Amino acid sequence: MKRLTISGLTLLLLGGILSPSIALADTTAVGTQPIARVAAAEKTYQIGTVEMPYTLISGKDGTQKVYWYPEWGTSVTRAQAEQPGFIQAMIAKYPNDDKAAEFANSIPELASSQISLLPGESLYDYVIREAGGEEATGMTAADYIKSNAVAAYYFAWDFSTGAKVFLNQTTQAEVQADYEANLKPKLAETPEGAGIMKQVEQTLATTPENFYQIMIGNCKMYLRTYHLGDLDQATAKLAAMVDPDATERQLTALSTKPLTDYLQLQADGTYKYDGMLSTEFKSFSSWYEDVVTPDPGPDPLPVTSQPVTVHYVAEDGTQVAPSQTLTGSLGSAYQAEAAKVKGYTLTKTPANATGEFTSTAQTVTYVYRADLQTGGDGDTAVPEGTVIYATKKIGLYQQATFTNQARKQWYQRKSRLNRPMFVVTGYAESKNGVARYKVKDVNHHSKTAGKTGYVTTNSKYTTPVYYGSKHKQVTVINPRGINAYSKKNLTGKVAHYRQGQVLTVKRVVEHNLTTRFVLSNGRYVTANKTLVQAGKKTMPKRVRAKQALNRYNTVNLTARNHHYAKNTQAVFKVRG
Repeated sequence: MKRLTISGLTLLLLGGILSPSIALADTTAVGTQPIARVAAAEKTYQIGTVEMPYTLISGKDGTQKVYWYPEWGTSVTRAQAEQPGFIQAMIAKYPNDDKAAEFANSIPELASSQISLLPGESLYDYVIREAGGEEATGMTAADYIKSNAVAAYYFAWDFSTGAKVFLNQTTQAEVQADYEANLKPKLAETPEGAGIMKQVEQTLATTPENFYQIMIGNCKMYLRTYHLGDLDQATAKLAAMVDPDATERQLTALSTKPLTDYLQLQADGTYKYDGMLSTEFKSFSSWYEDVVTPDPGPDPLPVTSQPVTVHYVAEDGTQVAPSQTLTGSLGSAYQAEAAKVKGYTLTKTPANATGEFTSTAQTVTYVYRADLQTGGDGDTAVPEGTVIYATKKIGLYQQATFTNQARKQWYQRKSRLNRPMFVVTGYAESKNGVARYKVKDVNHHSKTAGKTGYVTTNSKYTTPVYYGSKHKQVTVINPRGINAYSKKNLTGKVAHYRQGQVLTVKRVVEHNLTTRFVLSNGRYVTANKTLVQAGKKTMPKRVRAKQALNRYNTVNLTARNHHYAKNTQAVFKVRG
């Protein structure tokens, strides 16, 4: 079993509020004492669920949790985290976010860890105790509280002021006056504030153009760091409402609560680890009122679990399948399932498809698109996230209505192994109502990688990269061969098949938005059409030149390395 400890006690005023580095240590170690010692007065809490990280936004209308990675849902249980491929599937939803991957990889250990706390112990108290006391840290709990309170005030001031500059609600001179009257005295309260003062005063003394760019750049940085979206009129208006004083008081209240307030008891006796601990209490407030403890009143009515209603609707909101109702005990996990609806294809899986039963009724909504009818071929739109490739020459366009002016790139017809591939990120229609795929180029070794735009949905030109139905036999066509695995998520390698080998297929199974072939021996192999081909295919072993030709270093026939004259009738051994 792992013990949850906190290390790296560094208060970086510019790097956020208290930033504990979560580490996991064995409860015993040969030749050393455990890092986290359990005293008689301590109570040990077994974590079994991890809430996903979020930013807390509060105002007069209440509080809102803005989850950093909404496609992950709101929490992950230990059982889910230990499922093969579960964490990898989470990471795949945010492939370009290293911090998302780092957090996802920490979930399995965090969801099975323990933390030992003294009664009423706050985060600051716990950090100091784990480090060996105030002498070891060089700071008291009061020092930590003051330093982080000032940091919260500064962040909120910088964020809201940048938004006001963006909205032309304030001037450089007005910002200067506000700094002198409010922020500067606040920064003077801590030793770390001197560096911030110097930085702000340099910004205030620069040209109007530089001032504008710096303040707006800071606002964008906060939106990005706190996962609140991009800077536009709507987000700027919300940011401009942030109150530094309210944010400071809210942060102080949140971070000085007993840590047990952030551990929620679950039905199985384990505890849910609050997502605010993972984001280091990141929060903003436009209005905050210190809570006054009321006189004890009558015992409240017991909290009961409320149902989760699952809806299945088309993009226009019409119902396409009967709704389902899920019930369970308070705090237990639920799992909604998509329905298979004839004539429709699932296009949106809700972020809260998995979650927990709460005291408030919840709804889960799956969205479907009617199967496309293009030119009488009856093409079916593939779900978002599906990988497709081009079987003929196609264009990538910057808009759904295809014109020469809107074309961004031609993709020439290529051999099966080298067909250009795209991931479907959405859908659109041209001015004439012709369906299009919104795509991203995923040809990683090409200069076009990463380009986005629109391509045809006509199945004569684009089709899924993965087989969707069973074939009795498939032939390995990848020059490097393919591997066979013991599990559907292609883990547990058990064999390797060379190019040209013919494999007998028992059935096809789905895995996320891809498919796998199950062989007659029970092994799993990829159903990727660039790696295997349906049927028994004869692969040439040797070929003879009929005329003069060149040999090249690359598949695109660039960098010629030899010339063969016609009269040589050269013979070549095919390697792949």
